Amino acid sequence: MKKTITALIFLCILVSGTFAQTKPRLGILPFTGGMGGDGETIATLFSFQSDIQGAFTVVPRTSAVNALVAEQNFQMSGYTDSDTISRLGRMLNADFVVSGHIRRLGDRNLVITTIINVETFEQLAGDYREYRTIEEVRVLLPAISNKMIIASRRNTQALPKLAVAPFSIAVQGANIQDGETLAQILTVEITNTGKFAVLPRTTTMQAALHELEYQISGYTAEEGAKALGKAINAEYVLSAELRSLGSLNMFTVQILNVEDGSLVTGDSRDYRTISDGIVLMADLALLLTDKAGAQTQISARERERSRAAFFADPARLWSVGVSVGSSVADPFVIGTVRGTVAPLRYSFLELGCDVGFISKVEGAKYYSVYPFAHYALFLPFTQKGGWYVGAGGGCMIGEYQFEDLSISRRIFAMDVTAGVNLLNFLDISYTLRTDFASAGHKISVGYCYRFK
Repeated sequence: MKKTITALIFLCILVSGTFAQTKPRLGILPFTGGMGGDGETIATLFSFQSDIQGAFTVVPRTSAVNALVAEQNFQMSGYTDSDTISRLGRMLNADFVVSGHIRRLGDRNLVITTIINVETFEQLAGDYREYRTIEEVRVLLPAISNKMIIASRRNTQALPKLAVAPFSIAVQGANIQDGETLAQILTVEITNTGKFAVLPRTTTMQAALHELEYQISGYTAEEGAKALGKAINAEYVLSAELRSLGSLNMFTVQILNVEDGSLVTGDSRDYRTISDGIVLMADLALLLTDKAGAQTQISARERERSRAAFFADPARLWSVGVSVGSSVADPFVIGTVRGTVAPLRYSFLELGCDVGFISKVEGAKYYSVYPFAHYALFLPFTQKGGWYVGAGGGCMIGEYQFEDLSISRRIFAMDVTAGVNLLNFLDISYTLRTDFASAGHKISVGYCYRFK
């Protein structure tokens, strides 16, 4: 009996050890670009994700690893090709490598993350998200990690191979950094469709292009496409080009068949700013991989973007809320229900109603209702909330009740109001209210729900 138990224990240890050894190794490289040590910080935070540690054996972030990265001239600013990433992965004895790039967009940062199979050079998945401060990255990492884990388990052997050719600038005046960023995002979107095994740009590919004098100018020569595909063992080639059209930029992309050099599919999109261009890359990826169903999905995305632009725009305050305050005089306690609508940026229409209680008049019971409308100018903060100042008016309907007498009042009044919205949920306001015969004040503090 003891021998049987001992054998079972030994077998369990052996099986668990075997499974532990089969867990793939993951190398996490510093993210290029960014300010200061942001790239190294994101890589470190990524390596500490519990889901990542459960799915992979993470190559420790040691000084030896950092020295190896430095030796390979892995620059902290600029774009790094897949050859360098895969070479580092092999040196770290990793099966997969996570890498990324940080790009500054106005007051925000765009972080692009990819996972590459070290053995095949394939980009298995990608992700791109915006953040304002490095503290916000912690919230983004769990979803990014989950996407990388799922991608690492995907079998891409049956998928046709798509090589991503070096990006081309066709006309002077176009921003090459913007173009490179858009090309990266387009590659991420195409990879995530699962329609191709994507081979990102590499130094090997660039050498082949140079040797073959392969020119990407919007109309690729048949022999050039065939030669490039054979050089990197791909069935299809993705080429992208950026042209300047006055105040617009035109991003053109096409997929070519390596066998005969023919155009499989292609399309283009115009944009003004890099932020607009980023949004359009998802549309282009759909048009390239699922032309039949693309329009339905693009229309749905456009509706969602319109809704987001209308409600999530930081310069538009769409909200509902409640607050409590005082006029110091009558009514002494004021409860308010209010909402704001913002059809125009940097301003809003506020509709609400004050309900007042408690009078300082001895022996009197008091209540009042004051429906009002204000129009205010709104100055958003860099992050959440903002200042506002406006004017409007309403009608005060109140009643004093004594033991044997009731006195009703109906007064039309004008308001001048100012306030601050903090973190999109705390509202503090002051209102000067007058009927031009007398004046009153209201100070309120309350909760505000801001639509997103």
